[in-house]
Amino acid sequence: MSLSVDPQRPLQLGVVGMGRAFTIMLPTFIQDTRIELVAGADPRNEARLQFERDFGGSAFENYELLLDNADIDIVYLATPANLHVEQITKIVSAGKHVLLEKPMALTIEDAQQINEIVEEAGVHLVVGHSHGFNRPIQQTRELIVSGIYGRLQMLTALNYTDFMYRPRRPDELITEKGGGVVFSQAAHQIDIIRILGGGCLKSIRANTGNWDPARKTEGAYNALLTFEDGTTATATYSGYAHFDSDELMDWNSELGSPKNPDVYWQSRKKLTSNLPKINEEDLKSSQNFGGADYNSKLINQDESRQHQHFGTVIASCENADIRPMPWGVAIYSNDEHLENRLNIPAVPRSEVIDEIVNAIYYNVPPTHDGNWALANLEVSLAILESAKNREEITLKHQVPIAAKGT
Repeated sequence: MSLSVDPQRPLQLGVVGMGRAFTIMLPTFIQDTRIELVAGADPRNEARLQFERDFGGSAFENYELLLDNADIDIVYLATPANLHVEQITKIVSAGKHVLLEKPMALTIEDAQQINEIVEEAGVHLVVGHSHGFNRPIQQTRELIVSGIYGRLQMLTALNYTDFMYRPRRPDELITEKGGGVVFSQAAHQIDIIRILGGGCLKSIRANTGNWDPARKTEGAYNALLTFEDGTTATATYSGYAHFDSDELMDWNSELGSPKNPDVYWQSRKKLTSNLPKINEEDLKSSQNFGGADYNSKLINQDESRQHQHFGTVIASCENADIRPMPWGVAIYSNDEHLENRLNIPAVPRSEVIDEIVNAIYYNVPPTHDGNWALANLEVSLAILESAKNREEITLKHQVPIAAKGT
């Protein structure tokens, strides 16, 4: 059992699932000195070979072989959500902590089972990455809690992307298997909204859009959310590759790097032109870690990179609108416009590692624990239910943000 670790050494990390999510987290794992990649598992041979070349660690086709490594402190699990219960059961039985990609599950029952398994094992679970970790969001939360601009009254979140026309596995286009924008993308907006609003939503009324017969899952949604204290929030997302809302973020991409505004609209065209030549699942695999078109430049820190974001977010308090931006936080108050600029992040997504380190080394409960993730999942499920039944849904599993998160 590796539940006791020495805070003077890096956490030993094993990776299960080396797809797109891993590729995005990889710069963090490489650059944050509190983490050391030691083993990986993936069914794709090319991913295993790339891992062994890049990091010198062992890579396995079967993740259970990875769990035999007694030195591993934590497992980063980036596999389809319907596999999580079985995999987490085996991971925590081996005495490993878990960094779990969202969503944690596809049903409330599975999420509850995961939390029970983790609690019984006495390990820590952090669920992410979601953009509620981002430092500008955290600073916005600090300003709201300070009360300097009065009480929070309303939240607005909006994001328009090309999500639906990036290469997808078949299950990513089937709602019941976790496909579509609600399970994958709403998790980010919900996390941000709940962090800024304090966590406890009361109800939701939502609509979804399923507008492309060739991609038969939800590609858009909008929702009205109400907190227990009466604060309201709107969440709008479209992944249909029309308007690009990064225009509203000074043409900085979700990952914080400069973006060419002339490239975005080509997503549909590129996908359409490629599909006659290659199966879509193979096309996606070719772009993932170890694939023929894998871009290793993603792991390098770009000097022009700013903080990551998930579209436009505005927190409306009684005396100011507060807007997190890639460079920091903009404040539009009664009598002045302020720019609270933040230092460029030395390591992208280091806030994720902060939660892991504080939990494992110092037993500080993480904000993004299983109960928080279950509450996020409940809202995603409520978006689908509300849209289907055309009714407002009352929420039952919400939890407040931990005091340390303020």
